[in-house]
Amino acid sequence: MIPVGATESPEYAPVSAADLPKEPSRVLIVEPHPTLRTVLVQRLRQDGYLTAAVATAEEAVEVCQEQSPDLLVSAELLERSSALRLGQHLRCPVIVLTARSGAEPVVGLLDEGADDVLRKPFGLEELAARCRTLLKRGRSGLQERVTVGPLEVHLLLRQVTLREKPVELSPREFALLCALLMPPGVVRSRQDLLRMAWPPFSGGPRSVDTQVLTLRRKLEQAGLGNGGGITTVRQQGYRFSLDHLAA
Repeated sequence: MIPVGATESPEYAPVSAADLPKEPSRVLIVEPHPTLRTVLVQRLRQDGYLTAAVATAEEAVEVCQEQSPDLLVSAELLERSSALRLGQHLRCPVIVLTARSGAEPVVGLLDEGADDVLRKPFGLEELAARCRTLLKRGRSGLQERVTVGPLEVHLLLRQVTLREKPVELSPREFALLCALLMPPGVVRSRQDLLRMAWPPFSGGPRSVDTQVLTLRRKLEQAGLGNGGGITTVRQQGYRFSLDHLAA
């Protein structure tokens, strides 16, 4: 028996048939940690995918005996296997979830064949967005950068530059900036930012305020002007815009 939570099943099962597209994509999650596995499958089923979740590569191969998934979301290191080897075996695109820090491991995984890489901890909405991108555009259309005026964010390498000069951000600050940039100009509530930039069951409104403060300070110091482009919208949340800044 697969040690998964009550909400999981080794079979592909949508939340509601009424919410599914005519030909829903099939997503397989391979993650040893049971709590994270449960949260991931719940989130992706919200987008109407036929989603299965297992703990090992062996179980993944068993689930996919009759049909390969359209997308594999897998922890980098698995018992007696890896996300890349599993993706090659199943012949499907793969998003690798890695716990390693720094740009070098991400570059290495991409060079070795990963279609996308997410560094733990990550926000659920970031994962959902990357799944949508891969399933919609395929391997060749993956968005790598977001540019707003003189600010450029490299999504895969998690690097930020302002007028081609690097801006050093922590992983949490980077995730928060991405949440505010997708798209820029939209007001995000504290709960929105928690969902998009924090791991499940972590942080709170005060955590958001603290991280916004440090992110503002770093962007100000980099040259994005007063407030670093982040404005507080009373009783609503935060908004990012560089309308005041000449490129």
